[in-house]
Amino acid sequence: MNNTQDLLDVSLLNELSCMEHTVLGAIFHKQAGQPFSVMMSAAEWASIGLSRAEAITAFITLRQKGWIEAVLKTWGERLYYIPHSLLPLMTITYAERVGHFVQQKVDDVQGEITIDNSRSCHGILVIREGKPDIAAELLHILAWMVKEGQNQGLPLTGKGTVHKRIVKQLSRITVLDHEDFAGLDIHYNPMDVYPVHVAVIFDVLLSLGLIEKSHNRMYVSIDRLDHWLSLSWPSMQRVIYNICMDRYGAAEPVLQHFRYQLSLLAPGSNEWFAIATATPDSDWLKEGMDIKEKARGWLDLLAAFGYGEVGETSEGGLYYRWLIEPVNLLDSGNDGAMDSGNQTFFVQPDFEIMVPPDIPPQVRWNLEMISELASRDRMSIYRVTKERIIAASEIGFTTDDMVSFLGRYAGSGLPEHVNLAIQQWGKEAAHLHGDADQNTGLTEKVNEAKNLNGWIFDFRRELSEKLKRTERMQFAEESITGLELEKELFYVRGREGLIETGPDLHLYDQDESITEQSGLFPGYGEIPEVWHNQWRGYHMSTARQIVAKAIEWQTKLGLKLDKDVIYFIPDQIHGYEDWTLTGWHSSDIGVHPERLTFSPSEWSEIRLIIPEQAKT
Repeated sequence: MNNTQDLLDVSLLNELSCMEHTVLGAIFHKQAGQPFSVMMSAAEWASIGLSRAEAITAFITLRQKGWIEAVLKTWGERLYYIPHSLLPLMTITYAERVGHFVQQKVDDVQGEITIDNSRSCHGILVIREGKPDIAAELLHILAWMVKEGQNQGLPLTGKGTVHKRIVKQLSRITVLDHEDFAGLDIHYNPMDVYPVHVAVIFDVLLSLGLIEKSHNRMYVSIDRLDHWLSLSWPSMQRVIYNICMDRYGAAEPVLQHFRYQLSLLAPGSNEWFAIATATPDSDWLKEGMDIKEKARGWLDLLAAFGYGEVGETSEGGLYYRWLIEPVNLLDSGNDGAMDSGNQTFFVQPDFEIMVPPDIPPQVRWNLEMISELASRDRMSIYRVTKERIIAASEIGFTTDDMVSFLGRYAGSGLPEHVNLAIQQWGKEAAHLHGDADQNTGLTEKVNEAKNLNGWIFDFRRELSEKLKRTERMQFAEESITGLELEKELFYVRGREGLIETGPDLHLYDQDESITEQSGLFPGYGEIPEVWHNQWRGYHMSTARQIVAKAIEWQTKLGLKLDKDVIYFIPDQIHGYEDWTLTGWHSSDIGVHPERLTFSPSEWSEIRLIIPEQAKT
């Protein structure tokens, strides 16, 4: 949601009537962004001081104004939902109604926690540390797929799955593990082939369109990877986070509220705050569902992706702190320029390369291609090895390319003996190629390599040209282009992945039809107008007819009791000649009503209350 749209939505929100606000808030409270086909019951509406007629009338106007949309399933069932783009605004607006999951911050816990054997600070024990950034981790995995598949993709079995040997390799090279996702109810097929962390990796990459399946292989999509690398790290983090929000969190509305509040109502980065897991909505939860357990599972996922850390007190209180600014995860206006941060790494005399976390994605990708990742943390370490230099030369990197690249970004220069070693290893690679080409000719062999390696050879050349453009304005231009392409090329809700998700509304046609309000009151034109236009006293038999009509239409009655006027939501008539009326009385919309019983002798005048919108 960009800033302009945010301001527009807030302006339109302020134009809603009190009744529309109450209805929208109640629906958001109960459903969050989940689809629903059945409206709340008359008793549920009465609990907040509304008749069902008032609620449905306001619901129709909310549909007309776009606050609630609908799709039509193939067999005719209609599903309603609050548009995804409005959920952040709803979260902030109706936080008091929903209840706060994000509690007070711990003011005296600032800065970095000293990690030792106890991993504790100010009474908070760090039970799940934040792992290295997921965006950089995905680049590492993509580069591994390119190298492991020899640029032709990973072979698939006859059942369409990656071979178990390759799955085991992927499990070893990633910083993720199955415990990162153990607290989430993630389902996929086949669960007996992929550990859950491998399934999530494939699902994220499939959802981004960075990998595809075709001709019994899983391969990296060059076009999408090219544009992906043009994004900034914050932009990548945000897109990945939105995938997590859509695909890996439990569908229960209360947990969706928790996830959105965590992003929107929490303090900034590096500030611990408590997580409240008690909720008054227990009747709306799945039987036996533990909110704290589900919340902890979500926080573990965020820690695994490097977004934050999870803490706990000795009393069992759950705490969390963001390691990045949470506002950046939902607002594309906070991405920053692509060339922000560090533009250099450091090549050590022992052939190790010290790489800061904010080195541009294109630079990290080239490092993945020509060197070996030794360790990943806040600072990553790559190592220049003979094997990697030879392997890089086989996909088109010349020694001049590699030396030029390392020299350009090495903050303290490229040590001369490292330069010489790369040159020597490059010559050995050329010699090996020459030996292999004795019978076919060098030109033919190079052309064959280009054809076999296909996209990676051309991409290497294009990327090398991009990296030679060092002017800041050019980087900025590429950043802007990347951000424009992001919405079109990357995560699209409904794109098939590996993880099973909830109802996919994108499979159905939008339903633009909206019920006419006049249809809510059948026989409206047949009753005397004075019943709803004037306050009057009536004979008991006529009063009973008016009350029965109010119950049929599920609307309110106005009752004059001496000098007081009350508005009453009737639900039942008891008796015949000496009858009484039972229902709910509320002093105002949104106020919890009380259950009362009246007899006709207690009021002097009565009136049917028809919502004003329904009269037009």
